[in-house]
Amino acid sequence: MICTDPVLTQVDVVIYAVEINDRHGVGILVQRIFPDSKNIVSIRAIDIYGGEHTFGGVAMQISHRGLDRAAGLEKVKQALAGYQIDRVLCIPYHSHEVLTALAIHELFGASICTYVMDDRNVLIHDIPDDIMAELLSKSNLCLGISPEMCDIYLAKYGVEMHFAPPVLPPELINPEIPQLSPSIFQAQTGAMIGNVWSPTWLKLLRQTTKAAGIKIDWYGNTGAEWNIRDRSQLQVDGITEKGFLPTEIEVAQVLRQYPYVIIASGKLDEYDDNSPNSWLSLPSRIPFIVASSNTPIIFIGNQNTAAARFIQRLGIGIVSDYDVDSLRQAVDYITQPHVQHEFRARGATLAPLFENRLTDEWIWQSLTLGKPIDGRFDQLIPTQLDYISSLAQSFTTIRGYRQLTAELAQCQQQNQALTAELSEYRLKNWELQQKNELLQHNVPSNVTQDVQQQLEQACDLVEWMEGSKFWKLRSQWLKVKGLWRSKLN
Repeated sequence: MICTDPVLTQVDVVIYAVEINDRHGVGILVQRIFPDSKNIVSIRAIDIYGGEHTFGGVAMQISHRGLDRAAGLEKVKQALAGYQIDRVLCIPYHSHEVLTALAIHELFGASICTYVMDDRNVLIHDIPDDIMAELLSKSNLCLGISPEMCDIYLAKYGVEMHFAPPVLPPELINPEIPQLSPSIFQAQTGAMIGNVWSPTWLKLLRQTTKAAGIKIDWYGNTGAEWNIRDRSQLQVDGITEKGFLPTEIEVAQVLRQYPYVIIASGKLDEYDDNSPNSWLSLPSRIPFIVASSNTPIIFIGNQNTAAARFIQRLGIGIVSDYDVDSLRQAVDYITQPHVQHEFRARGATLAPLFENRLTDEWIWQSLTLGKPIDGRFDQLIPTQLDYISSLAQSFTTIRGYRQLTAELAQCQQQNQALTAELSEYRLKNWELQQKNELLQHNVPSNVTQDVQQQLEQACDLVEWMEGSKFWKLRSQWLKVKGLWRSKLN
């Protein structure tokens, strides 16, 4: 560990893969969380935005490419000489960020908060399991950008994850419902903001809007290669580029005048070239749209993604397929005045939950405590029945009912497998109890302790299995099935 010296500068460290700026969602979110970053050393591994970095009192670039752990440790030590570091926020995207955070922990004894905003380990294996497990085990606090992200990392690593959604500064929060002209509903033109993070998604969107005759105004296209190719054809497909607006306040004001905002995502099929992002991430634009403009969202993509579930669970929009009829029906439905009022009223009610109320101090104090200091995001966390009930509420046809039935059949297969596994654990539990009774008086104490430990582990597994969501699925399904039968009859 580096020796503490009175003249060393006391700083916090924030680690991310690339430049922190307004050109991508993580960059925007980090700057919102830490509006005053003068006492932060910002460390990144690579540049992809030409070195445009607008965060931190000091910015460093540390890559571990071609280095072993010892060489990487020495590199970090030299880069941070002269600093005293007690707290680190690591947002892992590549191995570089993980290794830098672990090095700082070893050198300074700093406490680590790991905030998983993009999955780069479970569904896509960019970060090796061994160092990801080490990072999570050495973190005093682990956060996830969506409930689904929290669940999957808990399942893989057994580390408690806490939901922390994207937040907005107070000046962007809009708790009032705007009054819109009826002509806006009649025109049915929607808005879209920010990047489309896949050429496949953009291609599907263009094909669908063109065939459906839907018009979209696109604000803030940052110019990814697939977003600017064939720009002249965008308008033919119904998408008009509107460029950048100078401030987020202006973006919010503009969005309030649209009847809906489009968010394009993946289908989670074999052609989806960005499925990990589709599955688990919660784009920061979703809370921004809801809390700053209250404008309803039409999410185009698979309804089982974290973003789609979030939208349906909170009642802030609807989900459509990349299908002409589905999108056309979604637009016709959401542009009805009474539907607009319901969605916007819901958005206005939820808006204060996304306010950045000293989120930087919330993170640091929670890091010290080892868990969230308050339950400010609890109202946004799904209950056990939310997944099934959100599906049921979004389906209004027999086709939807059949889809829910297919979902149940898949879960029932998983439930059967879990039931068989539980039986094995119970049998193991019984066998260990018998061994424990026989061995208590006839074997050395260290062997008895080993058997007792195995017994306790088996009991824990049984308790976990009996408390799983799949174990309770049948009773949940019967409730939903009863609701559907009453509606269909």
